[in-house]
Amino acid sequence: MSVAKAIGATITYAAVMARAAAYGIRAARTRQAVERMKDRFEDRAASARYLSEAMTILSVDEPTTTAYMEISTISTAMAGSVASIVSASDALATAAQGLASETEGQHGRMADANRTHSVQMAEPVFNQRH
Repeated sequence: MSVAKAIGATITYAAVMARAAAYGIRAARTRQAVERMKDRFEDRAASARYLSEAMTILSVDEPTTTAYMEISTISTAMAGSVASIVSASDALATAAQGLASETEGQHGRMADANRTHSVQMAEPVFNQRH
């Protein structure tokens, strides 16, 4: 049995709609997780910068204060990189919402017609490709 036949035999309209909606929810959750990661990098950068500046005031050796400032700089750069992922996640969430809307728009009227028609539907076995 081909993959298309196997999938067609087990997927219903309701399942497709549920998966489309779930994809949108997962995309939004992914975006939130990435946003939290960006915030953590920014917090760590600020903390390392503070430590470097405080150690400089306390006359701690230069290699140590420089290392902390380098950690701050790298963490800031990482937060910037993650910010671009957040932007891409926004685009993904928007596309996923569009997917759900498009699926509903294209196939919802067929589901409505199937629910409200007065003609008896054929058995699913009759509609399968042989």
